[in-house]
Amino acid sequence: MIYRLQRLPLRRPRHARGITMVEFVIVFPLATLFVLSLIQFGMVYMAKLTLNHATFMAARIGSLHNANEGYMREALIRGLIPFYQDNTITGDKERMAKAYLKSQLANAGLNPFRAEIEVLSPSKDTFSDFGIKDPKTKVTYIPNDNLEYRDLAPGSKSRQNIRDANLLKIRVRYGYEMKVPLIGGVISRMMCGGSIGVEAYGNVKPWDALLATSPTDCLKYYKRPLGDAVYMPIESFAIVEMQSRAESN
Repeated sequence: MIYRLQRLPLRRPRHARGITMVEFVIVFPLATLFVLSLIQFGMVYMAKLTLNHATFMAARIGSLHNANEGYMREALIRGLIPFYQDNTITGDKERMAKAYLKSQLANAGLNPFRAEIEVLSPSKDTFSDFGIKDPKTKVTYIPNDNLEYRDLAPGSKSRQNIRDANLLKIRVRYGYEMKVPLIGGVISRMMCGGSIGVEAYGNVKPWDALLATSPTDCLKYYKRPLGDAVYMPIESFAIVEMQSRAESN
């Protein structure tokens, strides 16, 4: 004879009923925050690639125009156009023209929240070591002709040789607007959350925004005094060999 074992349905104890809902309530917010964070930081990564290209174009234009910051800023503004495009505008010319105007306004010289360009090299010490004053224009410049025949001894202040002095190195810092809801608020709270924020970022109280003469990182990016948008500072560097002589601004 063959006996069949009948499985009895498993029953959870009464005290374990509803545990699935409790687990869901605990895990779902964390999982949602994790997914939103992945989306946001993926967008930040793409923004970093765009900034890298804009920084390189600014350095390239600077190498052709005597390391002039005006030319570099104009090239940077053009390189930042992708951040300001309105994809609802179907016409390419109209969309690009409006994005260019927005980029100009957002990064104008008087705007304290504009993208920053810092020329790291040639520095003042570099001009002090290798600078030559043009007798006609009275402009101090670093010679960039016949570099292979020039003395490669390092300068006393910059500790660079003449070839290093002809490398244009810039740093660009840009405030990228956080796009994903909730993540911007989390980042703002982490970086500048009242008394618990990171002190290195210039943590301030809300009313200090009215008295600030120069915006700290908290005011400039994470907690702007006007508007609810949260911005994350991203940086990019570029090094290009000078194609014209670097002139002191």
